[in-house]
Amino acid sequence: MRALPEAVIVTSADRVIYANAGFTRLFGHAMSETLGRSVMEFLVPEDRHQEAEMLMQLATHRGRVAIDTVRLDRDGSRIDVSIALSTFTETGFEPGFVISFRDIRGRKQSEAKMQHYALHDVLTSLPNRALFLDRLRLAMARRSRRHDLGCAVMFVDLDKFKEINDTHGHAAGDALLIEVATRLRGALRPQDTAARMSGDEFAILVENIHSAADLGIVSERMLSGFRRAFELNGNSVFVGASIGMALCGEDHLVPEQLLRDADFAMYRAKQKGGLRCEIFDTQMQIHLNLRRERESELKDLLDRRGFAVWYQPFYRLQNGALEGFESLLRWKRQNGAYEPLREMLAMADGNGLSILLNRETMIEGCDQLEAWSRQQPDAQFVLSMNLSARQLYHPELVALVSSVLDRSKVDPKRLMFEVSESVLSETPDAALRIIECLAERGVRIAVDNFGAHLAPINQLVRFPIDAIKLDPRLSASASDSARQSAVLDSIVRLGRSLGLQVIAQGVEDQLQLNLLKEVGCDLAQGYLFAPAVEPSMATQMIVQGGWLHAPLLA
Repeated sequence: MRALPEAVIVTSADRVIYANAGFTRLFGHAMSETLGRSVMEFLVPEDRHQEAEMLMQLATHRGRVAIDTVRLDRDGSRIDVSIALSTFTETGFEPGFVISFRDIRGRKQSEAKMQHYALHDVLTSLPNRALFLDRLRLAMARRSRRHDLGCAVMFVDLDKFKEINDTHGHAAGDALLIEVATRLRGALRPQDTAARMSGDEFAILVENIHSAADLGIVSERMLSGFRRAFELNGNSVFVGASIGMALCGEDHLVPEQLLRDADFAMYRAKQKGGLRCEIFDTQMQIHLNLRRERESELKDLLDRRGFAVWYQPFYRLQNGALEGFESLLRWKRQNGAYEPLREMLAMADGNGLSILLNRETMIEGCDQLEAWSRQQPDAQFVLSMNLSARQLYHPELVALVSSVLDRSKVDPKRLMFEVSESVLSETPDAALRIIECLAERGVRIAVDNFGAHLAPINQLVRFPIDAIKLDPRLSASASDSARQSAVLDSIVRLGRSLGLQVIAQGVEDQLQLNLLKEVGCDLAQGYLFAPAVEPSMATQMIVQGGWLHAPLLA
């Protein structure tokens, strides 16, 4: 036992009869100070009797026991240890125990850090969404017992944060978020909580308030912090914030409802120009009720599968050959007509239902692609699908793609995901990790609406991109002026020089088509060729093999 790295003592009749050098190193007790002492003296006083009784019972029944606990060193400081205790019987000695101690302070510190990171934002050190909702849940429970202990939520969204990222870089954007977190904490009382929810969105839990006037005092302090300039890279920058507030009421049964109302009020503040506060009221409630009706309609739409996947073709401009289709959702009305799902898609993205839609669309699209492959074995049609921000950043996206590909047996290279330029620009580092995982799975990636927001060109180099889909306004305006035409020409040349396919969308007339062919665009889609059509019509297009008016491309 002398050679063991762990601290070890042997007891007999509750007295220490042996201690190795490891015990002295760990706890600081000299051998002469240890031998003959009661084991109870080394236990934490407030837990002494309970723990000693538990250990003795376990050891007596099992013969050996191991637990994590705390012990005191010579100076009275607490040390996290893992102890193993087994019975000791030796001729000439009364029964006792052999106890080994292993220092686990490093492990406990690591666990504490992991727990902190699980509940706090890494960048700002503020509580994250999970911790915020937990504290809000407790505050609402206290309010339900004592109505004089009111609480409220404030939802904070920075104004024009994306412009800061684009102008000053993402490092400056991160520095801004850190300073915003500092100012928010400085505007709050000790009992209040500031949390970073995502991106440039923050939430505040204000406790122990009695009226909207109390909330107004807090919000004014917060706005004052945003009226002062922020120092970024040596430049003074003014960044405002839109703040929505909601007082907890009887109709708020869960934290998400109160947070939703504050979020709704925040959007009203942003609509009014930003750098202001708005409190949720009955008028907003009317709009919210309308929105809830639409959400209910959307859920019903999903439950009865009242949607369909249609397909819009895109063609090679060089010869008019059919290259593939973009899958687009359509809403089947009660009268049998089909309509685009644009409004519903935005709502589905907001409440999480877009994840279910994405899965259903992906499964149906891949099944359709496989069916077309059986009909035309030599054809290599591409199917493109759109991914919203919420769908892209969903933690199960890559697993979903792998599952659908394995199920359908579709060649991954024939599946292309379109991600808008703005989505990639919001959090490029996080997007890069996901895009790389998708690329490793073999699917193709296209930047949708490229040129709409002037995203950093280096993203085309950083990301494993296969294609860019031009913003429809580029081809529409290119025929209006020589400058616009030069912009289109430059973007197409850039894409081709990087080895990317360049796809035009929204092509509506022959003039646009001629210009796109002239600048060297690879593929095009739009109403000039065909709108989105139901699967049977798309199958007929495949049989035709190309655009019926392909001679016009010459």
